[in-house]
Amino acid sequence: MLLRDTRRLVAIDIFRGLTIAIMLLVNSLPNFEQAYPLLLHAPWAGLTIADLAFPGFVFIMGVSASLWFAKHRDDSFGEKFSIILKRSVLLFLFGLILNQLPLLLQHCFSPEAGGSLLNDIMEHGRVMGVLQRLGLVYFFGMIITWWLRSEKHIAIMSLLLLALSSTCFHLYDTTNPFSPDNNISMLIDGIFPGAAHCYLGKPFDPEGLYGTIAATASFLWGMLAGRQLTLESAPIFERVLMLLVSGTLLLILGGVWSYLDIISKQLWTAPYVLFTSGGFMWGLGLLQMALSLFPDFMKWLFTPCRLLGTNPLFFFIVPDRLLLLFWYIKVQGTAIYPWLWEHTLLGVLGAPLSIAVFAFVWVLLWLPVANFLYKRQIIFKL
Repeated sequence: MLLRDTRRLVAIDIFRGLTIAIMLLVNSLPNFEQAYPLLLHAPWAGLTIADLAFPGFVFIMGVSASLWFAKHRDDSFGEKFSIILKRSVLLFLFGLILNQLPLLLQHCFSPEAGGSLLNDIMEHGRVMGVLQRLGLVYFFGMIITWWLRSEKHIAIMSLLLLALSSTCFHLYDTTNPFSPDNNISMLIDGIFPGAAHCYLGKPFDPEGLYGTIAATASFLWGMLAGRQLTLESAPIFERVLMLLVSGTLLLILGGVWSYLDIISKQLWTAPYVLFTSGGFMWGLGLLQMALSLFPDFMKWLFTPCRLLGTNPLFFFIVPDRLLLLFWYIKVQGTAIYPWLWEHTLLGVLGAPLSIAVFAFVWVLLWLPVANFLYKRQIIFKL
């Protein structure tokens, strides 16, 4: 749906834009084997810059949802529920459709592979994905917030969800609960959607169903941060202080919990949620403080992020799909995207610096598009 909306909270747009910029950067590396490790997802346990993009989306979705509830507090039960359900279903279905694009491109650029596209989708099409998890998290997070209402009860529910996720890992395998070869998340993925429909045909999907439990907690922490950020009865410095205190408590709890569970984006473990959510609270709080003290300078400084952050759905989908196309178009037997890197920056800067610079240029190329949409207040939403 195409909307025009001029009422924006600048800190949210900038934060969202930062997560989009990270996503664009790490997804557009022309060579993943020689790139800086911080720009790559941690292989199993650990935390890198690349591991901040997805939880950043979930967290800021919760922050934005707090504004939605304030705006729709007088709507009837049916109106609220229909909007929540519609958005959740559309996110899931849209993600499911986008997941089949690689198979479509494979049939277009490699027709010699033969077979039916429909059969390939039915046999190998990936079911879960980023938008699908966002749809599920949005639905459950919104329903929980609507049901509990109280900030204290929402915080307790967040901790209970993390405890549930962690406990089931340990009950499933008491000796090695987070093994990359056998864990409860992998078990559930094998049941639904099945190994053939997981990411790259592996027996485990990083956006599988089980991780939705802890990811919903990420959304709820964002919801609480949004309520603290927009608390009208408190001055801005008090609101920021509440965010910083809350973030510190989550970071401490995450540190303690990490002695029990690993920090893993792949499994979306409890310490991963606490560390990222606590860090995001600090980031959002400091950003809001800086915007309050130096509004004009900060808006100018973070203009690129603000431009990207006003159209998250567009910049989540379009650049990545276009990039996927560039990996299928061949030049001299090599995909055109890495071919351009090899024939421009590699010989001048060498790897891995040239890889990071090339990806950064890709991000910059989208800023004129973001500026065009921003000036006309065109926002794409589901």
